[in-house]
Amino acid sequence: MTRHGPLNEFCWMDLKTRDPSGTAAFFSAVLGWDFAVDEADWRRAVKISAGDHRIGGVSDLAQPVYPPGLPAHVAYYLAVDDVDHRTAVAAENGARILVPPFDAGDQGRIATLIDPVGAAVSFWRPRGFAGWPVSPPDEGGAIPDHMVLVCADPERARHFYTGTTGAPLARVTFLEAAPEAAPHWEVSVAVGDPDRVAARARELGGELVTLTGGAARLSSPEGLTVRLATAPQAYPSFLETDRLVLRPATAADAPDLLALDNDPAVMRYINGGRPTSAEDIRDRTLPRLLHDHPCTGTRGYWIAREKESDAFLGWFELRPLTDRDPAVVELGYRLNRAAWGRGYATEGARALVDKGFTDLGVQRVTANTMAVNAGSRRVMEKAGLTFVRAYTEDWPEAIEGSEHGEVEYELTRETWQRGR
Repeated sequence: MTRHGPLNEFCWMDLKTRDPSGTAAFFSAVLGWDFAVDEADWRRAVKISAGDHRIGGVSDLAQPVYPPGLPAHVAYYLAVDDVDHRTAVAAENGARILVPPFDAGDQGRIATLIDPVGAAVSFWRPRGFAGWPVSPPDEGGAIPDHMVLVCADPERARHFYTGTTGAPLARVTFLEAAPEAAPHWEVSVAVGDPDRVAARARELGGELVTLTGGAARLSSPEGLTVRLATAPQAYPSFLETDRLVLRPATAADAPDLLALDNDPAVMRYINGGRPTSAEDIRDRTLPRLLHDHPCTGTRGYWIAREKESDAFLGWFELRPLTDRDPAVVELGYRLNRAAWGRGYATEGARALVDKGFTDLGVQRVTANTMAVNAGSRRVMEKAGLTFVRAYTEDWPEAIEGSEHGEVEYELTRETWQRGR
């Protein structure tokens, strides 16, 4: 069974409705989703697309497979490496199994459960499906941006999913529910014009309710709900410190990344301060920053923003050296001059090191820099890493200071644990 998309991310949704045509008409008009019969599917199932991306399907609750009176709802599917194993672990961790693992024809293997906080979710090991896109494409469709679990005990939920899947879930936010609210998963989609969405929804009998944090909830006439990411910081953070927010990169970060890489002082020890083109950011930098690592269930790079002002500061790296094994990771960062001399590099590096050893299965953190880069060497030492070796390597184009070679620093899990 081959999976082409990242694991430990939600990758599919199924709109379960008693009014398939009305549901299709509503979400097509409001969010621009396309509903069409998949002619390549022997079941002739209706699939949902946002732009060129398949994001979900539609199920008719009038079919005899569903019990009478089952209310309309949205089912969500989490991509895992092994449905049988992860379902067994989920049961050990307090989940109630509704549908044991089974083969869903040529679609892959699926199981459905109720997690310990009371929310329903399906584990899926898809065949030949790449999952939801990492960031909204240029065509502007309402692409799934991240998932939100609203429940009474967000920390218990976070611990359950990390322990069950073996890594923290990517593109997920856990929020505390109001006392009367039932626990549930909900997709948050990115929209470019929330005012237009709200007006169109109300014209068609739907509803839009503003939520805390700058988001909103869209409801169809039948009660199917979708969150709308409308605030600039709609993307969930991966890690927060006292002064920093680290979140996944998106294509919208390209202008900030271009400015960062075109500061000669920032790039002095990278390429000697040579200019970077927009094409380089698009074709080389963004693919690297958007890459998912299955072994950790997350990215290797995160955008850093100042918590108080939301100012772009640069990025941090904690990247597995191989996609198959999280044991050894490389620590790095690139911050703009506004962040220099304020302790941000050390603050972010320490937090990522702790995150790696605590949650991501890391055994050894390594970091490399030019021997003459005294600033970066100090940050490595403050983050707990120690000098391992000096070495030389061939540079494609020599820059000032490269003749003095490189240095490597490291921190092992054992050393980190002794220092806690």
